[in-house]
Amino acid sequence: MYLANLTFHYKTHQNGLALIEVLLSLGLSSVMFLVLFTAQSHSQKVLMYSQQLHYANHLLDQVAKQMWAYPNHYQSLISTSLQGDASCLNGRYCNPVAMTQAWAAYWRSEVQQKLPNSELSVLCDKGCIRGDTLSVRLLWSQNLAVAKDQCQQGVACIYLDIAL
Repeated sequence: MYLANLTFHYKTHQNGLALIEVLLSLGLSSVMFLVLFTAQSHSQKVLMYSQQLHYANHLLDQVAKQMWAYPNHYQSLISTSLQGDASCLNGRYCNPVAMTQAWAAYWRSEVQQKLPNSELSVLCDKGCIRGDTLSVRLLWSQNLAVAKDQCQQGVACIYLDIAL
């Protein structure tokens, strides 16, 4: 009866990780990194949109200030040409028409450089005379922009109306 006195010892715990635990932890880590990457990517897009809006607002502020500086030469702002004497903006004396044209050319070139597929337009209702309304419109491509009254989806727009 020697066999009856034998006791069997079973191992009740394991040392190390099972393959299924490793696979589950890798899968969970992959999902977490994908979520973090997506959040970071969206955050970068929102930051870029915010910077574009800040720049656009600053530009329209410049436009409004210059319009009051040259009140009789609004018609020169409406010109769509990019011709303007840049030296007028660097301290050289220029007549008001040349100065207004230089500012208009500067704004259009700046907008094209800093905002993708942008369009800056200046319009007058009745010929830019006293009592008229001068409308400045700035549009640019932006995927995060939502559709509004005057803008379509994917296009950011800012409007500025100035009573003359």
